[in-house]
Amino acid sequence: MKFITEMELRDLYKIEPFATYVLEPDTKITPGARQFLIDKRVTLVQAKCGDNKKLNTGESNQTQVGDSQCALKLRRKMEYIESLFFLIAAELLHSGDAVLSEEVLALGKCFRNVRTAEREQVPPENIDFWGWSEEEIKKRFDNLEKYVEISEFHVRLKNGKEMALLNHLRASLRELEPAILETYWNEEKQVCSRQDLIDALYLIINILCVMMWKCLGREKWKR
Repeated sequence: MKFITEMELRDLYKIEPFATYVLEPDTKITPGARQFLIDKRVTLVQAKCGDNKKLNTGESNQTQVGDSQCALKLRRKMEYIESLFFLIAAELLHSGDAVLSEEVLALGKCFRNVRTAEREQVPPENIDFWGWSEEEIKKRFDNLEKYVEISEFHVRLKNGKEMALLNHLRASLRELEPAILETYWNEEKQVCSRQDLIDALYLIINILCVMMWKCLGREKWKR
């Protein structure tokens, strides 16, 4: 099952605004994405599946196998992204930015806690960064990613390499939300049973956006 996220819809809408969005069969839309369509007054249309046959026993077994494959796919993605934190921190250190390198490593520890929470099926630990509590970070930088766009212009700047590396990490983290939804979607309640992982993930993404903003020479975010 595929999930459409708010960020995916925002990206599509930036390319070309639309008045109707057709949701394909076996596709779900996240609450944030649904609210985005409402805010933009976009009509959501659910496409009908041509075959509504009930699952037989063999198909049920296949579904269970699919669920376990989703969990495996999610954990492999998380393992890959954790390796990116180390790789990017090393690259930044060799480029002479020891401070930013240490910040990326510290943020990598936050991500490792999220990965551990998923693997051990426990709530993720609260994230503290730059001396700010999780609540302070949410209050200051909630949904900050919506306002950060990177283009070839930024790559040509003095800190262009740093910006590109952080942006790559951010893009990789964004790929996790659909994987989490695919693994932990509760069909009966129409909610994600591990929304706490997604919330922690976007907190980390927002911190990354602040790092990118600071690379541009701006100490404070101004909306």
